[in-house]
Amino acid sequence: MSIEELIELQEQGSRARILGLKPKDNPYLNPDRMPLHDAGVLADWLARHDAWRFGWETEDASREAGIPKYFRTIQESCATRARH
Repeated sequence: MSIEELIELQEQGSRARILGLKPKDNPYLNPDRMPLHDAGVLADWLARHDAWRFGWETEDASREAGIPKYFRTIQESCATRARH
């Protein structure tokens, strides 16, 4: 994925939040887009999913004035992943 695609996916996630969509509305959660039998494309799918979600979460944090909470959540998530 190029940097331009990454930015576009983040913008799509941000626009989705502005329109009132929820994280579960991430288009990469659509079964047609999920790599079920090809582990080779899993990393690309995950990057795209995460880029969209990052855009959504960033917009959500800015709208709720929850920037400190947002970064605390990210830190907790990173700590959880580090333990696994």
